[in-house]
Amino acid sequence: MSEGEKSDERVKFFSKGQPCFRSSALAKRYGFGFHHNTAGKVAIFPIESEEYQNLVQNDSVKKVKAMRSKRK
Repeated sequence: MSEGEKSDERVKFFSKGQPCFRSSALAKRYGFGFHHNTAGKVAIFPIESEEYQNLVQNDSVKKVKAMRSKRK
């Protein structure tokens, strides 16, 4: 694959949400929140932290819930 093709495929892959961390027990069971920036970096915050609360209250940050474990 050429570098141009890699770049195009990367854009296509990340154009839709990826459930990796949303399906993690860290988010579902242990109460951690994940923040992804535009550079593709990820930060993990416990829900009781001040940083997490600031992100939750910030209306410019998109919030996506963790995925449920079972269908009902």
